[in-house]
Amino acid sequence: MTLLTDLFAPKQEFLVSLRNCHAGCRAVRGVEEGKECAMALLAGGELDPKRFFEGGNPQVQGSSFDLTIGCIFDHEGKKVDGLFTIKPGHMVQVVSAEVLKLSEKHTGHVTYKTTMTRQGIWALTVGIIDPGWNGPVATTLLNFSRVDHTVTSGDAFLRVSIFEHEPVPIAKLRKADPLDIYLKDIQRVAASKFPPTFLDKDEIAEDAGKNVLDRIRKEALVWVGGIALIFTLLQAVVGSFAGARANLTDIELLKAQVRALQNELLRAGGERASAAGLVTRPDDVPRSAWQPSTTEPSHPGGSGAVSTAPAGPKAQKINPPAQP
Repeated sequence: MTLLTDLFAPKQEFLVSLRNCHAGCRAVRGVEEGKECAMALLAGGELDPKRFFEGGNPQVQGSSFDLTIGCIFDHEGKKVDGLFTIKPGHMVQVVSAEVLKLSEKHTGHVTYKTTMTRQGIWALTVGIIDPGWNGPVATTLLNFSRVDHTVTSGDAFLRVSIFEHEPVPIAKLRKADPLDIYLKDIQRVAASKFPPTFLDKDEIAEDAGKNVLDRIRKEALVWVGGIALIFTLLQAVVGSFAGARANLTDIELLKAQVRALQNELLRAGGERASAAGLVTRPDDVPRSAWQPSTTEPSHPGGSGAVSTAPAGPKAQKINPPAQP
């Protein structure tokens, strides 16, 4: 879509230029709105090469001139002598052999030749030549066919139409650089700004694949580094939890050992106290030794109860006093 837009742009630019020129004529002459301003496309006998060109061999057509190739510059900026083969998808810079000399009342409109477009050769840079221009015309030839195309000096490659109108103010005239400077500038542009190919699908696909692989490698390194960092952090966290659990286990074992030692000390202290006869707690003496007991009388006529003495090492029986 961009390419088609670029192709139709010269015609649109030409129409805009004509409208501007038309308005300029009115401004110069002071023509009122609604009146015609003289502007005409030169044709037939009005197309005199000597009137509009210096040098070269412009081929006169019915209403235009065919411009021919004068210089060819490859993608390295080198001037090509003789034949040059434009491979499919490749480009080359060419300059016309004709040097235009437009007066203040002539405007040129440069466009591509249909005979070349049918062969798959397209001129990319075409458009308006302003009044006062006194130099050659340069363009980029693109081979969008599937076969090689050969060009050389003297081949027709552009066509230019001449329009006559009211004189343009001198301040608006456009002058070209000297021919040698103009050619050096085209040579510099060819070497620095234009690649040898245009939309080469194989090269574009290869470059795109390399870019994708490079991006994958870079992103993979970033992800690998990030994953390694995450694993390191996880190991550190797990290790800290494991260390905390180990510390808790050690504390519990230490508490158990302290309790066991306390019990052992209490047991050892109790044994020493028993051995010294210092234990007086009821829990250390059998219950039968200190608890009093009461016995019921065993004969039918008994009137009293027999009581026993308090617990002692050995219980003694007390007999009642004798009868008189």
